[in-house]
Amino acid sequence: MHEDHISLNANQRQRLLVTCRHIDKLLGDIEATLDAAASKSVFPSYVEDITPVQRKSIEGNIARIRTQLLEVLASQSLAPEPPHISAAHSINVNLTFIDIAIAELAPRYMRGYGPVSEEGAADLSGIVAELESAVKELAQYIPKPAAGDGDQKDEKLGRTG
Repeated sequence: MHEDHISLNANQRQRLLVTCRHIDKLLGDIEATLDAAASKSVFPSYVEDITPVQRKSIEGNIARIRTQLLEVLASQSLAPEPPHISAAHSINVNLTFIDIAIAELAPRYMRGYGPVSEEGAADLSGIVAELESAVKELAQYIPKPAAGDGDQKDEKLGRTG
């Protein structure tokens, strides 16, 4: 589109962009709910009460709304920004938090909740070892950041204060 077709001022265009991003995030939340309801989670949050036919219709409508969002943005010569967060980095951060949570199941930490018997300590040590092993296996499939990536972030932070 040419700028002579833009009917909104800069502030209105920014508000349009922010609102479209918010709508897209809410659509993503709906998709995440569908995925969570269908997941095999040990601690599910949702009842799986959406039929496969309903799911397909919901997903189709979400895609249609997203297409409309892109058309609305294009009509004002706007476009979504490209992503800036690495999926691998986000997964690695979550795996770090999982590692910490597992470590806190060790007998020395669990003593804070009351005395731990020898049998309990042995059980906890086994649980920790099993879970750590499973997480390490999963982590093998997640790309690690290239050497120096952190240095570049530190430089940017130093320049921007």
